[in-house]
Amino acid sequence: MVLLFDSGAFRLTAKYIQKKGNVWYFRRRVSAGCEGLYRDAKGKPQSVLFFSLKTSDQIEAAKRANEHARRQDALWKNHLNSSTGEAVDPRAALGRLEAAGLRPGDGLRYPDNPLIDRLVQALSGGAYEPGEYRPEPPAQDRLTLDLLMGKQIPRTLSDAKDKHIGLGKGPRNKTAQQQFDRAWATLMGITGDAILKDVRREHANLFVEKLRDRGITGDTISKYVYQIKPLFDTAIREFELGIPNPFESLTIAGKGAEKPHERLPYTPEELKAIWQRCREMDDQRRWAIAMLSDTGARQAEVVGLRKDEVVLTVDVPHILIRPNQNRRLKNAQSERKVPLVGQALWAAQRAMTTEGENLFPVFQPKKARTAFNPNTASAALNKWLKENGLAKEGQGLHSFRHTLVDRLRDAGVPKDVREQIGGWKSQGVSEAYGQGFSLSSIYAAMRLVSPNESKAGK
Repeated sequence: MVLLFDSGAFRLTAKYIQKKGNVWYFRRRVSAGCEGLYRDAKGKPQSVLFFSLKTSDQIEAAKRANEHARRQDALWKNHLNSSTGEAVDPRAALGRLEAAGLRPGDGLRYPDNPLIDRLVQALSGGAYEPGEYRPEPPAQDRLTLDLLMGKQIPRTLSDAKDKHIGLGKGPRNKTAQQQFDRAWATLMGITGDAILKDVRREHANLFVEKLRDRGITGDTISKYVYQIKPLFDTAIREFELGIPNPFESLTIAGKGAEKPHERLPYTPEELKAIWQRCREMDDQRRWAIAMLSDTGARQAEVVGLRKDEVVLTVDVPHILIRPNQNRRLKNAQSERKVPLVGQALWAAQRAMTTEGENLFPVFQPKKARTAFNPNTASAALNKWLKENGLAKEGQGLHSFRHTLVDRLRDAGVPKDVREQIGGWKSQGVSEAYGQGFSLSSIYAAMRLVSPNESKAGK
């Protein structure tokens, strides 16, 4: 093994590579029973594979070695468990070509290459005289011959997953990742790593049925479907498959029937009570609540703030809501500047006195190398509001966003200004043009709903 990276608890190594001179080579022992797949120039079976990876870069060599090893694993598994079934593995077919010293399309490019005749005979069962009956080779061997003659390489579900994630379209947070993993495992249990063109509508319907059998609600099933459908959209487009998406417009019984969780806004009196308790306790968790109450920002957007995203020494104090190492943002519109007024300004001034780079270090993971999880903060803060009689059924942290909308609306603030403050996606084509409202304009709107703003810093 070759060490690629070693830091703290993390160690990354690569198998099957070694350096010779300035070039990296691939070396691997052939699995027992598969030696006959690889032969030297004299036709002698090979027990060890050794060839140049044609690169002097260690990381690139590891990537190329990984691709070779994955094709070999698929080929050896297929060879040792050979059957005449219809299920085929494109990687095994590519591995068979590689083992013969050939590449896809070589049958058209180099028809006189003797290696081609040797492979065709091996896959066809031997040499046949003209007019003699030639049995149809098994599906796996048929695929290998098709690739040899230049046919398109079939793409599998794993290919679709790799492409989708490689384009940055995968799950954006821990919760979405867990949901994706569960959805993916369910699909694999139905189809295995099938060729994309072989996945049918019946498989998608069975996917829904399997989830329904587990007692999962229709609305939650639709979320699982949404983890898989975009993956097919990506594959169909990027691989130019020209097939319908089997997960498009699925019928999910019960979807929308469950009563959605109602989030009630706070009354002015309830807000004042919350602010009073926050100032009395005057700690990090209460500062976070106060900032949420007077910015309308999402809970993760606030508890994940860093101090370099808090700007206080300017005419319009504000926070920069942008992606950082703590968390991503929900959408492109979420990246914005939000003025600090009222309780939010007081909370930001207090929070800037903490140690470290994060505005609220109390919410950071206690264990080293543990990912930041804003949901932990959400549970603790909601619990405090409920236990202290500051929030009733249907109220919580997210209710502050609903409440700010009401406050802005009652103050006569236009809809597009409200949307920019909250980071909501605007409707209409014209809203995509320009830079939006200036910070001073947003500040003026926010001051309309914070009559005690001048006292906030006291």
